[in-house]
Amino acid sequence: MRGKKEQVKGGLEVPGPPPALAPPLILIVAGEASGDEHAGRLVAAIREKLPHARFVGIGGDNLAARGVEILVPARELAVVGFVEVARHLPRVFRALRGLHRVLAEERPDLCILVDFPDFNFLVMRLAKWRGVPVMYYISPQVWAWRRYRVRALARHVDRLAVIFPFEADFYRQYGLVADFVGHPFRDTLPSLPPRRELAHALGLDPAALTVALVPGSREGEIRRHLPTLLEAARRLHQLLPEAQFLLPLASTAPRDLVEGMVREFLGAEGSGKPGSPGLCLTLLAHGAYPALAAAHLAIAASGTVTVEAALAGTPTLIVYRLSRLTYLVGRLLVRVKFIGMANLLAGEEIFPELLQEDFRAERIMVEVVRLLREPQRLMAVRRGLARVVTSLGGPGAAARAAAVALELLSRPVVRKSTKDALSGRLS
Repeated sequence: MRGKKEQVKGGLEVPGPPPALAPPLILIVAGEASGDEHAGRLVAAIREKLPHARFVGIGGDNLAARGVEILVPARELAVVGFVEVARHLPRVFRALRGLHRVLAEERPDLCILVDFPDFNFLVMRLAKWRGVPVMYYISPQVWAWRRYRVRALARHVDRLAVIFPFEADFYRQYGLVADFVGHPFRDTLPSLPPRRELAHALGLDPAALTVALVPGSREGEIRRHLPTLLEAARRLHQLLPEAQFLLPLASTAPRDLVEGMVREFLGAEGSGKPGSPGLCLTLLAHGAYPALAAAHLAIAASGTVTVEAALAGTPTLIVYRLSRLTYLVGRLLVRVKFIGMANLLAGEEIFPELLQEDFRAERIMVEVVRLLREPQRLMAVRRGLARVVTSLGGPGAAARAAAVALELLSRPVVRKSTKDALSGRLS
């Protein structure tokens, strides 16, 4: 930009000094607890190179702690499935209106979308309509189901920063520019002491069988999964009275709901010490990874937690339940053999999967007993976990993703005309 003209002797006008460039404005949208954490690391990595960058968007505690101006808390949009989303449409539309206002009035220099595909597919269309470059970090798993959506990504996304090596090759087949940056868990997961030390630190008996119960981070997941997990815990406690249980809470999980459900389920039984008549159940507000690392085995809702379990080296049962309609529609669209990412990366079912009607307390008990009584199964699980960990790449995912963002920010932005924008809005 040219600066204000100044008068000099002789009546000539010369340009004044150029005005200081405004700091870049970045719109970032992250939904679930894991996406909020990874987005927070990405924001920190970008700020190392652009300390004055301004961020606005949707997220949770991690983005807020990084100085992002939160327009809508992520927990208000944390829903899964066709039926579940339909019930929350007013919230979704309010959030989209707020984001569109920012895109139209403030014209961000870049829009970064982190996972959360059902919502972010709408955001990427709005951003592209307004001529804002779009980067997708932790891309939607269109290679697994609803593969037709890859065409929408090709039309509306400028760059993909993917976290699994096979994803880059998949997207390049469709003409997308995709960079494998490695899995962010290699950076975000904390270094923890050995299991026995960690158990002591959590007030547990290191010698007792420890089981982590991970119902998911969204309210709907918790309501669908937690009662069955608690019933399985009760049955396992009856079989092995010394067993103890950990229930980690994600940052976006409604703690009051979880505590209320636990109180209602336990009733007068309460939560005792290992070996006592009461079920020993400890709630942790530190996320899933410490609980997984302290546990001998886990029962977890399908999601990124299965990758955390692989990195923790914890044998896990993968469970999940959706509304019947959502599940029936999903079955028509799914293109992969397994739903657990650890199983997909291993190329085999190293973690048993119990879905829908198979997700019952008695089935969980059967699988748990098999793991406890068949050492060869545990050996096979550990060999599979070693392959999973190797496939995730080395540390530095956030820094590599930040490099992609900086490259996009350095490009001149060509704004669409109103006619072009309207013609592409519904494509």
